[in-house]
Amino acid sequence: MKIRKAKDRRVTRRTIFLMAFLAGGALLIYFFYPVVLSTGGKYLAPEGTGKADVVIIVGTESIKEGIVRAGMGLISSGRAKRLVVVYQDSEERPIGLPNNYDLFLRQKISDLGLNQDQIRVYIVPREHPITLNEARIVLSKLTVDNTRNAILLAEAFHTRRSYWSYKQTGKNLGVDIIPYPYFSGFRSDSWWQNAEGFRSFFGEGVKFLYYVLRGYIPIQSLVTT
Repeated sequence: MKIRKAKDRRVTRRTIFLMAFLAGGALLIYFFYPVVLSTGGKYLAPEGTGKADVVIIVGTESIKEGIVRAGMGLISSGRAKRLVVVYQDSEERPIGLPNNYDLFLRQKISDLGLNQDQIRVYIVPREHPITLNEARIVLSKLTVDNTRNAILLAEAFHTRRSYWSYKQTGKNLGVDIIPYPYFSGFRSDSWWQNAEGFRSFFGEGVKFLYYVLRGYIPIQSLVTT
């Protein structure tokens, strides 16, 4: 009887300990999850410091005024001298898009207050792997102008994958890359409270890991910036 009671007490203590452990873990997650998720956001959207020759706006199929103004802000603050806008041209171009879209974009950006000689527009094809091929084309063009460093302006959590695609390419061409994320629609420190931020974080996280697994960017990109 005494042996059974002692055994029951040990089981009870283990149960209490386990419940306390789980409760403590749950409390830690509850109170500190914003810190964990915010750190994850900074991981996918690293922000570097320093000046550069140019600001490169990472390619998309739709150039938004907000990110252009962000690039112009980096120039006006003295961190760069020129702006490079990359447009990804797909086979199915939007209806109404001007034939000379590069000239059209240059004029629109000039109307926002930047001198024509400070603007470059590069149109690149959407060929897989899209971001890596874009980096090769854009940096090859910039090396002709003796560009030695660039601030890479990318949308939100697309930053890390874009940065490492450009960094890996730039390493072979002698061009240093500084990452700089642009956020609109949600904030980097509260992205999980917004549906768009949630989709962006997990979508870009998967794409980043895909690039690593396929060898498009080095495995060290997982742990260093």
